[in-house]
Amino acid sequence: MVAFAAVAAAPAGAAVVSVQVGSALDPAPLFEGTVTTSAHPVDGSDGSGPHPCFGPSSGGPSPTATGALDDALRGAGVSWRGNWDPSFRDFLVDRIGSRASAPPDLYWSLTVNGRFASGGCLARVADGDSVRFSYGPLFGPGGPGTAAGDGAAEPGSSVTGRGDAVANTSPARLRRLAARAAAFLRTHHGGGEEWAALALALRRGSGSAAATRALLGDRFGERRADGSLAGDVNATALAVLATAQDQRRLCGWLASAQGADGGFGYRPGIAPDVDSTSLAAWALARCGRGGAAARAAGFVRTAQAADGGFPSLPGGESNAQSTGLGLVALRVAGLGPRDTRTAAGLTPLDYLAARGRRNGSISYGPETAPTPVWTTAQALLGLTSARALLGAAGTTASALRQP
Repeated sequence: MVAFAAVAAAPAGAAVVSVQVGSALDPAPLFEGTVTTSAHPVDGSDGSGPHPCFGPSSGGPSPTATGALDDALRGAGVSWRGNWDPSFRDFLVDRIGSRASAPPDLYWSLTVNGRFASGGCLARVADGDSVRFSYGPLFGPGGPGTAAGDGAAEPGSSVTGRGDAVANTSPARLRRLAARAAAFLRTHHGGGEEWAALALALRRGSGSAAATRALLGDRFGERRADGSLAGDVNATALAVLATAQDQRRLCGWLASAQGADGGFGYRPGIAPDVDSTSLAAWALARCGRGGAAARAAGFVRTAQAADGGFPSLPGGESNAQSTGLGLVALRVAGLGPRDTRTAAGLTPLDYLAARGRRNGSISYGPETAPTPVWTTAQALLGLTSARALLGAAGTTASALRQP
C-alpha cells in the first residue's frame, strides 16, 4: 500500500517533512509523502503507553523523526509497534505494517537526510528534511561509516577480510584503547551522551549515581507496587545502579523476572537479549545477589559469537555495544574477560580491540559506526574493572560466585 499526503504550510512549532517507509522486499513503499509534524508524545503500542518524543534533553521540545512516522502512519491507517527503551529514551521500532524485525538479518532502520539516526525520538527534524524508515539488513548494505581518517581502524588493529578480530590484546594495548575511548567521549557529543557520562564517571571513580539517574530521567516516578519501574527490566536495573534506596524490592523484582536460562528480556516474558541480561546482572551484583548475577552471566556467555564478540540477540551478529555490556556481566559475576574464548581463541576483548578507530572511538561493527558516542561509551563500560563497576556495593567477585 502506498499513501500520499499533501499538507499545507506548517504551523508555528511544526515542520513539513518528506517521509518514506518501505522495504526492498516489497514492490511499493508503505508510505511516501509529506507530513506536518510537531512535538508530541508517541505511543508505540508496546503496552507501556505514550512517551515523550521531543528530541534530545538539551534544548526545547521539537518535531522528531518518530513523531513524523507516527503522524504519517496513523493518518494512513498503517499500524506500527515500537518498544520503549528507557536507557536510550527512545523506541526500538520492531514492526511497521506486516514487516517485523527478524533477527539476525532484518530490522527497521532510520535515516534523516541520508544519514543514519540512532533513535527517532532523539532525531530532530525541520522543514524540508527527508525521513526514511527502511526494512532490511541493519543500517543497509555495508552500513554507514564515519568520515575518512576518523573512521579508519587504529594502527595495530588486526581484522581479517570478513572483519573478524584476531587475538591481539596485550594489557598495554587495552589500556591505550580505554584511554583513547575516554578521551573521545570527553571531546565529542551526540546520541548517547548520558551513557558517556556514566562510563566516564566510573572511569574516574567519582561515583556514578548521578550519571545513572540522568539516564533514567523522570522514570523514578513510574515505580510500581511490585518494586519495578513500569515493569521494565532495563529501567529497574538502572534504578538499582542509581540509588541506594529500596534496593531489596528493586532487586527482588529483577530476580523474579529472570528466565530459566538465566537471561532477561526487556520485559518479563519477552525473549532474552544480551543487553538487558547484562544490565540486570550488573544490578543484581550490586545488590549482592551473586547466584542470579552468575546465571545471567552464564546466559551471556552462551551467546558469544565466533568472532569473540556478543550480539544483541543470540545467533545474531556481534556489535561493540552488546559486547561492552556483555563484558560488564562477565566482570561483575567474577568471570575474567579472557575466560570466555571461542574455538579460535578469541575473546570479547579481541572483538573490541579490533573495533578501535584512529579518533579514539570504538565502532559498532567492522563496517558500521552509526552512533560513535553511544557505542564507544558502552564499549568502555566493558573495559572497566569489576571493582569500579561494583562501586559502593563493595561486593567481591568471589562472593558473587556463591548461590
